[in-house]
Amino acid sequence: MSPDLPTAYLTLLVLFASTLGISIGLRYGAAQAGHRARWTDAHAFASLGGMALALGAIAPAPLWAVLAQALCLGAQLMLVRGLSASGMAMAPHHLRAMVAGGVASVALLALIATVQDAVMAERAIRTLGHAITALVVWQALRLLNRERRSHTIGHVLVWVACCAQLIAQGLCLALALAAGGAGAWSPVGPEEPGMLAQAPLLLMLIAVLSGVVGFTLLSAERQLAEQRARARLDSLTGLFHRGALDDAAMTLAAEAGRTGKPLSCLVIDVDRFKQVNDRAGHQAGDQVLKHIAETLRRACRSSDVAARFGGEEFCLLCPNTGEEEAVLLAERIRARIAGIALPEEIGGHASVSIGIAQAEDAGDARRSWEQLFDAADRALYRAKREGRNRVIRAGAGAGVGANAAANAAANGSANGSANGSANAPANAATHAVHAGGVPASAAAKAANEITEPAAWRVACGVSVGG
Repeated sequence: MSPDLPTAYLTLLVLFASTLGISIGLRYGAAQAGHRARWTDAHAFASLGGMALALGAIAPAPLWAVLAQALCLGAQLMLVRGLSASGMAMAPHHLRAMVAGGVASVALLALIATVQDAVMAERAIRTLGHAITALVVWQALRLLNRERRSHTIGHVLVWVACCAQLIAQGLCLALALAAGGAGAWSPVGPEEPGMLAQAPLLLMLIAVLSGVVGFTLLSAERQLAEQRARARLDSLTGLFHRGALDDAAMTLAAEAGRTGKPLSCLVIDVDRFKQVNDRAGHQAGDQVLKHIAETLRRACRSSDVAARFGGEEFCLLCPNTGEEEAVLLAERIRARIAGIALPEEIGGHASVSIGIAQAEDAGDARRSWEQLFDAADRALYRAKREGRNRVIRAGAGAGVGANAAANAAANGSANGSANGSANAPANAATHAVHAGGVPASAAAKAANEITEPAAWRVACGVSVGG
């Protein structure tokens, strides 16, 4: 080792100690911050790993090598765990497998350290340790690249930190493989000259500094995004509130006017909800609303926007959806809500009335949205007047619902007596769907194909939860 290298490693040791202090301070401040605390833990371990590498270069020993590799590997595993917990998709069993593999790797490194030939043991520890750590860093980069919000400063700095760490591990691995069996131990191999011996540690220091700043910014950016998202949600149901619905509706109406694609609106009202509040109490009524909101989330498509308009009234905006498709969706929602049990004081099950309209005015977005909602709202109140628990399209006659189906079944039975009992169900169904102006194929599909919906998410570029 050249005369100036011990001083250089001591300097790196002090710098890593400084980043350790910063990480501990951030950890104390993020004690209740979930995945943010995991990120600070990761950088604390990375700083300790850098210190162990520097100490191992100054005073070579197999145990220093094992400790350094264990700390570096643990830091990257914590980083991946924090990224996964923050919403970057990773299967839980994959994460568990990575952690188990990391523990097994550290145990193997400790076993190698017991080999009599210390130089060969250090070479094997470095080679295996850097290779495994590089694989974990690569997985962290993959998670970052899957993240959609990739244009924030925090995300870019974290990506730079992972790249620097990956290059450092790759350089360590390459030089460890190329090194001979003789010479003093250093992070990259025996007696590498000048900056080459210090390059991996410098890159690791850059990774830690970039990571500390990047993850701090990323945490702040996500927290701000979560606060903005919560401000757009109804506190009881978790759906959009009325103001957020108006914003989303303006965007969708403008897009529908620009592209000429259909936009449908469903206005949904819980039947006789006042009785639930009066007889079972407001808390029981709140639980019913929560169940209905969850049903809406599960029944809607990924492109739909669901909101609580006020009280027991909900609204659903369906872009790229014509009236017939909207009827299918409305019937699916009505059928699923009919499975929600009401409080014992009331008995029975919940029901809803639904009004449907399709946007017709391709001009001003606000006027189009107001006319669309007004048409669907009038269809809803017509459904209320005609007996509730039904779906009415704007401009249609009697709706499809429980009472309409019952009347149709009675007429179908009469027709079946004259024309053959085998045709009675078909006649009943045909009468029911034509009464509401809904095509028979559409109503049949709605009644018989209650399938599992796609996972619900908010449209219009509004992200809920960061």
